[in-house]
Amino acid sequence: MVQVLLQLHNFWKRFSIREQRLVLGVVVVCVLFAMNMVYRSTIGYINELENELDRLQQDLINYTHQLALKQSVETEYAQVARQHSSKWTEAEIHDRLRQELYRLAQKYPPELNEEGIPIKTLTSTGALVEIPSLQQGILRTTDKNYREYTLNVKLPLTDFTSMIMFLQRLQSSPQSLRIDNIDLRRHPLEEKVSADMDITRIITAGMPLERLQSATVMNISFDPVDWNCVGGTITTQKDPQRDGDFLVAESSSDTMDVSFVRSFRPGERWILEMDVATTGEAYLTLSSPDKVVFEGQEVLKNDGKIYRYRISMSLPDSKQERLRVRVPHIVVKGNGNKIYIYNGKLLKAG
Repeated sequence: MVQVLLQLHNFWKRFSIREQRLVLGVVVVCVLFAMNMVYRSTIGYINELENELDRLQQDLINYTHQLALKQSVETEYAQVARQHSSKWTEAEIHDRLRQELYRLAQKYPPELNEEGIPIKTLTSTGALVEIPSLQQGILRTTDKNYREYTLNVKLPLTDFTSMIMFLQRLQSSPQSLRIDNIDLRRHPLEEKVSADMDITRIITAGMPLERLQSATVMNISFDPVDWNCVGGTITTQKDPQRDGDFLVAESSSDTMDVSFVRSFRPGERWILEMDVATTGEAYLTLSSPDKVVFEGQEVLKNDGKIYRYRISMSLPDSKQERLRVRVPHIVVKGNGNKIYIYNGKLLKAG
């Protein structure tokens, strides 16, 4: 080894100072080039790993979203499927459609029970539009699992805003309604309009009973019309981050009560989950117009951040067929305070 080093040293001494500098320069350039190649190769490999990691993370997010969407779609479909059956007669179809039209014609439509039948068709709030007596419609069978029932409806003179709101409700009805023909008329000297329309209901085979029984999730409506707000105002706003709507209730008095009324069978057990934010003193509780007593309440954090709250509800046995419950029932203290409701659903526990 020493001999080799000695020979290299002697060989190096043969070069002039200028040649030695040139050789050193070439060696440095070669080393730097090799280091650059290793660096670029390493960076490229790391970038590939990061891209693969980003792709896998995005796939995981997409799959999670699809699973959540699948559950939501199945729940929504189950709620709609309750209002369809291949065994209904023409008279039953006509009667259900008639009840739905009268329900939607109210200023504040009453809710539906689990079978999709209105608890009542008329309310004390009065009518949004007046519907005269309805004649028999036409039933058409287009397929073994698909039927259509068309009904002609004539609406007398009403204000234009109420008419448009009624048409919007028809489009969003869980009975799968379709407006085939519509004729809106207005006298040149009047602001009110009348309507002559053909409304078609699509009746499918529905869903098997075992699948209906497994649908144990009910989403809370984000339509302010479905809520009761005493001592304040409630509106719907868009949430760009969550790609959906949320409710905002603002107090105009010392105490504001915000509630959503649903009806349940006696003996049932449900769990309420809600995402809520508030800027004032407030608490979440349950109450009932049918004098069912619930104990306990959940105090809401008032730092303006979104929190998820969970409250259980057990209904007592009763001779009544249905029991109405304010679920949720939120009480807000202080004038000018706001509460934000981002999400809400009921999970059947028994």
